[in-house]
Amino acid sequence: MLNFLIIGPITKDINSFANQVYTNIGGSVYYEAFVFENLNVNYTVLTTLKKDDFNLLNKFPDKSKISIVFKDETLVFKNIYITDSNRTQKSNFSNIPITKEDFIKTKINLKDYDAILINPLVNSDLDLNLLKYLSKYQIPILLSLQGILKYPSYNDSIEYNVPLIFNEILKYVDYIFCDDFEFNFIYPNMSQDDIFTIFKSTNISEIIITKNKKGSFVLDTIKNKSYNINPIKPKKIISPTGAGDTYMAAYAYKRFNNCTIEESGNFASKIASLKLEKTGPFNISLGKF
Repeated sequence: MLNFLIIGPITKDINSFANQVYTNIGGSVYYEAFVFENLNVNYTVLTTLKKDDFNLLNKFPDKSKISIVFKDETLVFKNIYITDSNRTQKSNFSNIPITKEDFIKTKINLKDYDAILINPLVNSDLDLNLLKYLSKYQIPILLSLQGILKYPSYNDSIEYNVPLIFNEILKYVDYIFCDDFEFNFIYPNMSQDDIFTIFKSTNISEIIITKNKKGSFVLDTIKNKSYNINPIKPKKIISPTGAGDTYMAAYAYKRFNNCTIEESGNFASKIASLKLEKTGPFNISLGKF
């Protein structure tokens, strides 16, 4: 049975969509844990939290699978959706990374895991020394790019920048996940051939790009091949929050079960579509797929 290590902060989310406001636990690790729980996959969540916010974990599927690094703050996000693909986001930008030293203290045995999913939500979440340390164990590392591009701006709003250490980060990662805005922000007006050339000098084997209603796109940098994954239209969009995280976990589940890129992408698209129909996590009926 597969066993994943999921790393990233738990957040306190305030989501506004279609004139409704939901305050809830959030963070990529939260949505990914629910996917793996439903798919009967072993996993451990390594996360950060302020002790006063411990009650947020009451909505977690299995608290026994959480390893907490307590910090002085909890990361907070305010997500205001104008449409399902257009949102305004603010954050308190807590500077609470999980460091290499934090990780060593947890005594997590990396040899137990098939892959590591890393989910920074703001730029300060990713500790380069931790990434270097994890990479030494030769375990596939999957990185969500969304957080490393997010920097604080005026009035708790977010501005996007490519970190100076971005190319250094890519040396220690095997798969990257992002949406089309984030990818085009990093690599504007670049041809597919140029992209393949750039990534030949990295460890990246696959680039997975979600494109909202247009589905997703996967670049296999080993074989220089690309794959278009068709979208699955939800019955009704209730909340987009966590859909990208759901896609990442579902893709990892299939890919590390020896499925092809197309099989993994199609499955992830279906599971992400189910997430769009819910305000929070949901039950997955594998009989449907």
